Amino acid sequence: MLVGGEVLGHVGEGGGAAGGVYLRGTDGSPAVRLGDGVAAALSPDGRWAITIPRSAPTQLVLLPTGTGEARSLGTPGLTYVAAAWFPDGKKILASGFEAGHGMRAFIQDVEGGAPQPITPEGIAGYPALSPDGKRFAVGMSDGRFLIYSVDGRAEPRAISGIESGESLSRWSADDRTLYVYRLGPVPSRVFRVDIATGRRELWKELAPADASGLMRIDKVVVSPDGRSYAYFYDRVLYSNLYIAEGLK
Repeated sequence: MLVGGEVLGHVGEGGGAAGGVYLRGTDGSPAVRLGDGVAAALSPDGRWAITIPRSAPTQLVLLPTGTGEARSLGTPGLTYVAAAWFPDGKKILASGFEAGHGMRAFIQDVEGGAPQPITPEGIAGYPALSPDGKRFAVGMSDGRFLIYSVDGRAEPRAISGIESGESLSRWSADDRTLYVYRLGPVPSRVFRVDIATGRRELWKELAPADASGLMRIDKVVVSPDGRSYAYFYDRVLYSNLYIAEGLK
């Protein structure tokens, strides 16, 4: 999410079988359809949106938010799960897996070329980039959370204070904390975890005003400055109410 706009994904009636990616201003202006797929992230300059096609998740598609043509990146055999922009807008941090292998993190140059793996197999969830783009935090399938250096020169460092099963939302702008939350529960409790000490602090409890039919909260997104947030939730779309009379 960027100040002034957000990229949204729609499925079902709103997105169709291929899914739909829309750009909508946070001022309440109407959403503009950019193309098909699953929305991943807006570029730092707001000119491109990363999407993952539902029919071909072996590609990352860059959709222009203004004039221009869509561009495809990727390599045969790699299935993408998530992607985020580096601060310079020239590289993408992606997570995905190759056939018969576990998920790992990759660096993808926006000018093309094969993605380069930068973690071993066994990551879980979506990585969170540091503000300077030199490090990223990620959960592992064994329940640990680690900080990796992008250039691979430093050994991974464990983070305390994040509970197994929690998800990373983003790295704070001051480079000191991570926003974390747990998928599912309503309301969703979002914590700030101090990277150095592991100290946890409750930041927000999130739930829509209308909780009727609410099943779970799926994803929490915090703005870079920590002043705004958005979240996705699942609601029962169809239900039937029957009235039975004369029962004994």
